[in-house]
Amino acid sequence: MRNCTVCALRSFFCGAVALALTSCDADDSDRQTSRDDVQDKSVLKEYDVQDSKQQWTLVEKDREYLWQLEHHANVLVKHGFSSLSTALQTRDTEGLEQIFSSDFEGRIFERPSEIVYEDETLSAIRKEQLGRQERLLNRAQMASLLLEQRNLFSTVPKFQFGVKLLSPTERKDLDQPWTALCVMRMWNASSEQIRPVEVSIRFQVRTVRPTKERLKNPEWLLDCTIQQIATVKSPRFLFREMTAHYGIDTGSLRDNWKSDLKAQNTGGIYACDFNRDGCTDLLVTDANGAGNSFLKGRPEGGFQDVTDEVGLTRLANLPRTTLDADFVDLDGDGWEDLIFARGDVWRNRRGRQFVDLTVQSNFIDHVTGGITSQKRRHARHISVADFDRDGKMDLYVVFENDTPTSWLEDTSHEGDCGRLFRNLGNWQFEDVTKQSTANGGGRSPFTSIWFDANNDRWPDLYVANEFGDGVLYVNQTNGTFREMDVDTNEADFGTMGASCGDIDNDGYIDLYLGSMYSKAGSRVIGNLPKDVYPEEVHTKLRRLISGSQFYQNEGGLSFSAKGEEYQLHDVGWAYGPTLADFNNDGLLDLFATCGYMSRDRGKPDG
Repeated sequence: MRNCTVCALRSFFCGAVALALTSCDADDSDRQTSRDDVQDKSVLKEYDVQDSKQQWTLVEKDREYLWQLEHHANVLVKHGFSSLSTALQTRDTEGLEQIFSSDFEGRIFERPSEIVYEDETLSAIRKEQLGRQERLLNRAQMASLLLEQRNLFSTVPKFQFGVKLLSPTERKDLDQPWTALCVMRMWNASSEQIRPVEVSIRFQVRTVRPTKERLKNPEWLLDCTIQQIATVKSPRFLFREMTAHYGIDTGSLRDNWKSDLKAQNTGGIYACDFNRDGCTDLLVTDANGAGNSFLKGRPEGGFQDVTDEVGLTRLANLPRTTLDADFVDLDGDGWEDLIFARGDVWRNRRGRQFVDLTVQSNFIDHVTGGITSQKRRHARHISVADFDRDGKMDLYVVFENDTPTSWLEDTSHEGDCGRLFRNLGNWQFEDVTKQSTANGGGRSPFTSIWFDANNDRWPDLYVANEFGDGVLYVNQTNGTFREMDVDTNEADFGTMGASCGDIDNDGYIDLYLGSMYSKAGSRVIGNLPKDVYPEEVHTKLRRLISGSQFYQNEGGLSFSAKGEEYQLHDVGWAYGPTLADFNNDGLLDLFATCGYMSRDRGKPDG
């Protein structure tokens, strides 16, 4: 099935993210489709049968309509909300009130539900609507409420606005009022002298048609309903930039903003204690920049580059495909060895040196399959576990796979995307993918992760999928796995990173999947005509914008999707998340990255 929904949507999932950042920039001359053009739009279904596959397309007018909405979203942020933030920054009560219409009607929760967290490092409270009781606000009262939030800051805060949904009240008449679901964020500038504060307000508004000319005039905001206010305060910033202090030179590492030639995947950081001195050591893979390096942790603090001293000179010059690695004791001697997904194997000689055993091991032959490096699929990620509990650590490698012909398809149907290698000892491995049935099923995985999903003390395997649902392989304890969907009702589309841990300390390991989320994509899919595609197609398209997912393990291989409920879904293009206890309170915290480049370094696409 081929999907030609809208070329802007393809841009969104191929890296442009905000559709209007290309040809519909708010700095343009506010070119608009005429009212007559919009009124005579027809929602058209085209059916082409080619090779027994249906092809779904939108007519030009419907595509143009979606571009129009995206253009208006940019204009609303640039010329509307910018005046709102200016009035708040300068505490301009009169200017703020003038933004609201004379008959403005505001609403806020009367008796909100509250989530409160407080310890010595953090004070947080989130208030949101509970039931239907609301308090009405006139424009003076709304201005006062917003200024009250702004006054939590001792210095002028920074502002960021996001528009998650936007559409005219009447689809065929753009001059009617528009509705928008938005988020406003205020925060401190980074400074050691400032106590950090952050306020996030989710609200729904009704505005005049958001054109540059109209938003320059007063009374463009017709009504506003505050749905949620989240406030976080801390006596100090939770993290400090200490890279240079600890002897890590980032100046030589790949920086896409300093290079004309952009690279999507630049490398990673892997931690171990290779010499068992109690200090963490780091492997930094940066094949697109300075190359790979090994940094030894020092007892007095900081790191020292010891790549040559520990015998990893060849490692520094390995090609760009050498991005993913892992530290694992492969020979059972108690010392962590180093292995790369592309097939390189290095033995740890009692914390003194690494010895290259790539030629002696058959792992690289398994990974390459005897195919020349120019033709083979590159290994993307390696994960380790003793899946058969024989005391030797085994390896699961996921590979690049052909992109499906459509975003509506889960798999490329091009064979295995993952291979399981059983450790035989003496640096030899057996490919047991076929008999284990854990081949990934033609998916396009960025990563895989081992965890005990059912508390039977046998490692289970989750294989992610960039273009559809991932798969959980449940260990049957006899060398085989049973395939299951973690949740048949919710999608985990677009996963590019995964982490697991017991976040609620109930004894069951939960699963977080970092996926693609874009406000622009949410607006486009949200504004598709309801009857332009069959419901099955609409359902699949909606999963493209569902964002990151969090699966709470309820025991008995039952998982509950909580990503949106816990508000973990919309962090952006989330590569490489991790769960860790950052404040030592006994509870796991989540660090979810937003890893894709945006047009402006200061404006990440999340």
